[in-house]
Amino acid sequence: MPVARAEHFGGVRVAALAVVSTVAWLTITLLPYEVSTLSDGYRAGPVGAGWITAAELLALACAASCLGQTIAFRDKRRLTILGIAIALAATLGCLLTDHIVPIVALRLLFGVGTGIVAAATNALPSLHESPKKLFAYMQLALGVVFGLAIFVVGAVQSFAGRDAVFFVDLIFLLTLGSAAFLLPKGIVSDLPSLGAGMKLRLPEGAASSLAALALMWIAQGALWAFASTAGAAAGMDPDSLVRWLSIAGFTTPFGAVAAAALGERRGYTAPLILGFAVQILVALAMYCSFSRPFFIAGALVSNMTTTFTTPYLQGVLASLDGTGRATALSGAAANFGAAVGPALGAMLVAQTVAPLGVTSAIMLSISLGLALSSLRSLSASSRARSAA
Repeated sequence: MPVARAEHFGGVRVAALAVVSTVAWLTITLLPYEVSTLSDGYRAGPVGAGWITAAELLALACAASCLGQTIAFRDKRRLTILGIAIALAATLGCLLTDHIVPIVALRLLFGVGTGIVAAATNALPSLHESPKKLFAYMQLALGVVFGLAIFVVGAVQSFAGRDAVFFVDLIFLLTLGSAAFLLPKGIVSDLPSLGAGMKLRLPEGAASSLAALALMWIAQGALWAFASTAGAAAGMDPDSLVRWLSIAGFTTPFGAVAAAALGERRGYTAPLILGFAVQILVALAMYCSFSRPFFIAGALVSNMTTTFTTPYLQGVLASLDGTGRATALSGAAANFGAAVGPALGAMLVAQTVAPLGVTSAIMLSISLGLALSSLRSLSASSRARSAA
């Protein structure tokens, strides 16, 4: 279906999109600190804290999924501002209460707000001539914010105490979120005649890409959540483990840099095969080798593979569906996977970490197969358009 790209993406708007899109990832970025805050600071316990954060991520995924149904007709700048306002109100509420019950409700509201941001910002690149490159820039910004957020949490803990994670949410919402005012509206101008209430069908192949993205994030969520357990099994002492995992957080942007630099010169097939193959090797190195050097190497590469592969999967979605609906749903798929991953990991590491590594490798292999299937649909769609 043809899409009119009435909005111009200048350098300022591209930078604003990359910056504000990271707000949708705050829960995942600060997940270990939020679990610790809820578990110890608010006495919810490890299990309770895990369920609360999982529910928050599911709220995010549901909000992004519901909004994605009609995202093509929406003003994405206003939606982003609305989502940030909701998340900001929820964060202020968390800082003003000492009781766990309202905290739970407010964290769910925070998930809804960031879910709106995820849907709106993931839909905008579909209106650009090179969506994969925009997604790579967004992942690059995410990598920088990932490392910066870890540093800021440590810096504010001296005066914020147990609420440090909420202060960091507040700081990033106010600073990064202000870029939302620079976004384009992103309304698909040749579709309103269909009616704002009409739900568009996803093109063939989009479901496979969304499933591939969800499976990849389930595997990555499980691997990252239990990295400390795998490190201990590989003989890492606690101090060394913290040091190397912190360094691994700062390697995250390099995958997005590689994706942006490579662009579409090698198409989609080769980069996806490379990205998933390295992820499979990382899973086996970290969880099945029981070797300190292999664990360190895997940890340093792990986050890079995600920021490399995700833009290509989202680029496929943007090519299949120019309305932005499929890419809006990609935020829901990633966050659904991030919510399910730790729960899956908890079931698999009861005795030893190896089953988690093997299961993740199998899931990543299936994800690669689904991604290649969606590429076949994209090729068929391109041939049909050329013939027409």
